[in-house]
Amino acid sequence: MEKVATLKSVDELKPLTARIAHNLAVSRLRKKYADKHGGGKIDSLNAMKSQEVNRSLPSSPGSPLDELHENDLTKLLTESQEDLKPEIRDVLNDFFISKLTYDGISQKRGIPIGTVGVMLKRGLEAIRQWGKRHPGLMKELEAFAR
Repeated sequence: MEKVATLKSVDELKPLTARIAHNLAVSRLRKKYADKHGGGKIDSLNAMKSQEVNRSLPSSPGSPLDELHENDLTKLLTESQEDLKPEIRDVLNDFFISKLTYDGISQKRGIPIGTVGVMLKRGLEAIRQWGKRHPGLMKELEAFAR
């Protein structure tokens, strides 16, 4: 508003008005995208991830049929890891089952952090290759994961 008092003609208001409109539009878009992505939330990603996991777990004990499905899923996962070296299998289990961080796995296993990432990558690639060799079992595994 201070700038308006210094203007000499109405024609000088046009660029100022355009700039104000542009800035307001950018602010609204940023707020919209921030709200869409959970703007204002300052929880850690790990906390949000654990809440999602807790929401997906059944709150009451499952039926015998659910236990059967879990046993089948366990067998499929075990079979998919048979070709892996034991160290890679351990790192995968630490990361996906025990939910350890790279740093936690590194300390637990006594390996460098960079090696943890490489082992995870190699393990996942080996499981993908197993899935290509056994597409029927991979479909069942994906169905259980949903």
